[in-house]
Amino acid sequence: MNIQDILKAVLPIIVAALAWLLGQVSDFSTRLTKIEGSMPTLITKEGVPTDSPISAERRHGMKEEIYKDIHQLQVKVQLLEEREKMGKK
Repeated sequence: MNIQDILKAVLPIIVAALAWLLGQVSDFSTRLTKIEGSMPTLITKEGVPTDSPISAERRHGMKEEIYKDIHQLQVKVQLLEEREKMGKK
C-alpha cells in the first residue's frame, strides 16, 4: 500500500472525528449559554448567592423548630425560677 491509499482510507475517519468534535464544542457552547443565562438568578450583582425555594423552605422550618425550642426553654426557666422562689419562702 502506498501513502495515497492510506490517506484515502483515513480521510473519512478524520472528517468524521472533526465533525464529532465540532458537534461537541457546539453542544458545550449551548450548555454554557444556558448556565450563564441562569446565573443572575443564582447570584446577585453583589456576588451574594440567592436562596433556592427548597433551601429557603428548609431554613424556615429549622427556624420554627428553634423558636419552639427557645419558647419551651423559656417556660422551663420560668417554672424553675418560680419553684425556687416558692422554696425560699
